[in-house]
Amino acid sequence: MTKTHAALAALGALLTFSAPAFAQDSTTPITSTDRQFLTQDAQGSVSDYANGAAAVNRAQSPAVRQLGIWIMEDHNRLNIALFTLAQTKSVNLPLTATAKAQSDLDTLIAKQGTDFDRAWLQQAIKTNKQDVSDAQKELDATTDPEVKPLVKVYLATEYSHMIAAQTIMDSMK
Repeated sequence: MTKTHAALAALGALLTFSAPAFAQDSTTPITSTDRQFLTQDAQGSVSDYANGAAAVNRAQSPAVRQLGIWIMEDHNRLNIALFTLAQTKSVNLPLTATAKAQSDLDTLIAKQGTDFDRAWLQQAIKTNKQDVSDAQKELDATTDPEVKPLVKVYLATEYSHMIAAQTIMDSMK
């Protein structure tokens, strides 16, 4: 088992056993748009955690490794909140990334040194831009008082990751 797979297994165990402890009864029914966002967020967050672990294990640059740690820590917290909310809304979320995200990660892991660092940063910037866009759309669309605070935190987190990745990328030129 690779370190990335071990990290994902630990994350899955943490989410499985931590979420019920925080669950409360939900008063607002979930809309299909909110359900879709939570599902997409779960897959993206698991993927971001795995990508962070890859940076920790493979990056040559200390700044990239540190960003990987930061992303893992942030997504660990986000995942606990996300899966707790999903449980209150009776939404079953996936514990795995999409096949495309896994394929992208496999491609990244095949790279070494500064090639890995640059490719990892490019992917982080690209995926975080999309995550920010998706979260902003969800924030504008949702009226659920339980979903909205999570989306705000997710949006701020993804934006900060995007800016940090861009800043590191700019410093490497």
